[in-house]
Amino acid sequence: MVATRRRLSVAEILGSVLSSGSRAAPVFAAAVLRFTTDRPAYRAGEQGAVIVRNDGSHIVRLNLCPRQLEQQLGDAWLVRERSPGPGEICTTVSIVLPPGATSGTGFRLPRGLGPGTYRWRFFGIGAPPENAEGLTNIFGVEA
Repeated sequence: MVATRRRLSVAEILGSVLSSGSRAAPVFAAAVLRFTTDRPAYRAGEQGAVIVRNDGSHIVRLNLCPRQLEQQLGDAWLVRERSPGPGEICTTVSIVLPPGATSGTGFRLPRGLGPGTYRWRFFGIGAPPENAEGLTNIFGVEA
């Protein structure tokens, strides 16, 4: 019998180290998530929803609580609202989103929000969550 050597990929090494039983645990890869609002335009004070779809091939864990509403001003984006706010904490549980699955969260736009172009930015998406963010499509707020 002749022994052959084969180079293992990082994914194979991590998969074997992180395995539970005989099945390898998923290796974290860059999440391919699509965030979309349920409508292209709203009025201040209205409710809406953000739907997130996992377009990737790996399970993703995410929490849709830490987020901020941003308004476009020229080439910059100005933060108009943050959740959780100062002194508040997120009480929602993490979601496990398999490939092809969708989930969502509701929102209410602040009353008195001026007309313009907006988007939502979500933080702590996927794993590791330290630098992962998700952005929705841009949407309008009408007078």
